Order: sequence, then C-alpha cells, then structure tokens
Amino acid sequence: MTDLESVQVADGFSVSVPQLKDALFSEIHFIYHEVFVERDYLKHGIRLSDSARIVDIGANVGMFSLFVMQECPGARILAFEPIPAIHQALLENLDSHGAKDVQVVRAALGRRPEERVRFTYYPGLPGNSTRYPEQKKLNKELIAEQMGHEAVNRIMGGVEVEAEVRRLSDELRDWAPEGPIDLLKIDVEGAELEVMEGLDTSDWQRVRQCVIEVQDLDGRLDAVLGVLDAQGFTVTTESAVNIPEVLRASMVYATRERAQ
Repeated sequence: MTDLESVQVADGFSVSVPQLKDALFSEIHFIYHEVFVERDYLKHGIRLSDSARIVDIGANVGMFSLFVMQECPGARILAFEPIPAIHQALLENLDSHGAKDVQVVRAALGRRPEERVRFTYYPGLPGNSTRYPEQKKLNKELIAEQMGHEAVNRIMGGVEVEAEVRRLSDELRDWAPEGPIDLLKIDVEGAELEVMEGLDTSDWQRVRQCVIEVQDLDGRLDAVLGVLDAQGFTVTTESAVNIPEVLRASMVYATRERAQ
C-alpha cells in the first residue's frame, strides 16, 4: 500500500495523492486548475446531461470524475487507471467525496488484451506515468533547461510497475452493453491510438463526444484526427492551455449530433 497525502487544491476541496513531493504538489494544483477552473473538458460544444454515461480513460487521482459528479450528479462513469499508487488515490478520492456512481478498473486500455505490461510510474510527476517512457524525452529536456540536469532524475525518475491491458469494447459489454456513450475522455500519455483501436465500429457509433489529449509525436495527432473523421465526428483542435509549446500537447474535441 502507498502512503497517501491530502492536498488542499481549493477552499474546502482536498484530494489525496501518492507520495507528496514538491513537483507533485504543483502538478495536482495544475490538474485542478485545468479541470475545474479552465473547464478544459467542456469546450467546443462538449455538453453533458445529468444522465450522461462517461468513460474516463486515464483517470489519474480522479479529478475529472469528481468534476463530472459535481456538474452532473446523476451521471455514471467508468474510470480506468493502471498505476497502482495512483489507482489507490483515485479510490480514496471517490470515496471521500461520495462519488458512488463511478466504477473503477485498475487497467489500461489498448488494441488487444494483455495480462502483464510494464508501465513507468513517475512518483515526482504521476500524471506523466506511461507505457512509453521513451516518449518523455521532450519533458526531460524541458526540465533540464528550466531547473537543471540534477532535477531531471528527481522529477522524472521512473519506477517500473505492471498492469493489465484490456479492450474498451470488452469492458463496455459489461458496463453499458447498449445505448449511447455520452463522452470518451482519453488522457493516456502516448497510447491514444491503441485505446481507440480497441473500440469496435458498432461501439464507435454509440459514442457522442470525445475529448482527447494528444502529444503530437510521429504524426500521432493526424492519426487520431483520421480515426475520428472516419467515424463521422466534427473535430476541433487547440493547443493545450498552460503546457509549453515545445511539448506539442493538443486537446482534441469531437462531437456529433447523435449516435448513429
């Protein structure tokens, strides 16, 4: 079990995080600001009703799920988080804030099921934890430039953990076998396309909206846009707010009038 620390991110609002460090302290405040203040997931026509069904892929410590439950108390959420320490904080936060209609799965999502996959967990910067640590080169270079090379190991020193990978369509069969999926939120640090490839065409047609964070390496942004276009979405893209341009982070918003 990982020791959890409580961090106050706003007046009267605290969340649990694993292994509090200075860098993590900044990160959780950044995430709170992104989700609750900037309301980054409700832009460009993204709307949620009180009966919305939402899939939170890359749930982290639960900030987006908590935001949804505040905005839409009648919503149902299926949340995925593969990193053990972060998953533990997620469960604690949902419980302490009374978010009862969130079903949590400790797994990642991909194009096919895999029982034991190596992930890199960054205790100093948990939101960057990933299956693909080689893609964090730009992040490390930015830290070295701004804070010095000695800070890189402190902030981006990784710990290997194992997690299961599942297919999204397989998970939906148990959670919501029919009817619309009002929003897919995807923030998975390099595995966006694999998550999308794990959704069958019949399930894509149930999805009404998507919000996807994409770091544009090796043409990934164009590939994500291509999948969404092929599935009939209207797409808006903008640079991620408050993230340095050098990291090439974009927010992708996809909507359609109704599930087909």
